[in-house]
Amino acid sequence: MTVEREEEMKKKILYLAFDKATVADIKWILEDLNLDFEIEAIQTLPQLADTLLEEKERIILIVTDTFLPAVKDLAPIGKPEISTLDGFQAGFVILEHFLRQKGSSYKNIPVLILTAKILTKKEKELVQKLKVEYIELFRSGWRRRFKKFINRLSLK
Repeated sequence: MTVEREEEMKKKILYLAFDKATVADIKWILEDLNLDFEIEAIQTLPQLADTLLEEKERIILIVTDTFLPAVKDLAPIGKPEISTLDGFQAGFVILEHFLRQKGSSYKNIPVLILTAKILTKKEKELVQKLKVEYIELFRSGWRRRFKKFINRLSLK
């Protein structure tokens, strides 16, 4: 198999965020676990929709922040009436109205919210309802918890 073909077949993790430093941390954690996945940093909703459509079979995990400043509403996926509160709730809105909506073909892709925000009680309830997990970056040991999460997914 050619190197190009191997790259095409490599499993992929999508990371929706504007913090490139965390992408580097995730790559380091995966290398530490001897996992060879491609990580694609995504910052816009059209980029997410296109990648999911074109590469759904390769995507094994979606990691998202709650704050995505480039995502002001869901107009790029045909839902202009749905606001993200200037990006402050974009991660939750994308989950609720796109990735985890009824009938979504992406419902079975595991999702992890990785955020510097302290989640409110209401947001924690939404996390449970949407059947996703979250890790708060401000807490010490988030990398250890991320490793445990990856190991629970049995991605090896």
